[in-house]
Amino acid sequence: MPKFFLIAVFAATTAHAGLDVTVAAADVRTPEAIQPIEPAQRPDDSTLAAKRQAMIQQKMIMQKQMMMRKQMAMQREMQLHPIRTRIHFGLLKLKRKMHYAFR
Repeated sequence: MPKFFLIAVFAATTAHAGLDVTVAAADVRTPEAIQPIEPAQRPDDSTLAAKRQAMIQQKMIMQKQMMMRKQMAMQREMQLHPIRTRIHFGLLKLKRKMHYAFR
């Protein structure tokens, strides 16, 4: 019974705190006070294209790093358990062949 009471009090407290945070974070400015973005303040197409290109390059770097980690993990696995690893990949290859054969 005491555990249930503590859980109920904790849930009520967090719900109340969440409500306060939501109210405090609300934008209370009037619509007249909110300024529209001027055309001069908007970023131009070349800036947006440069940001997009930088994000694509960053994503490619992350993918390359992940692939290198996977390769290193596979090499470690192969060194630790060579027979088990070969059997595992052999079964995966057989499964793939069966999948394509009986689709």
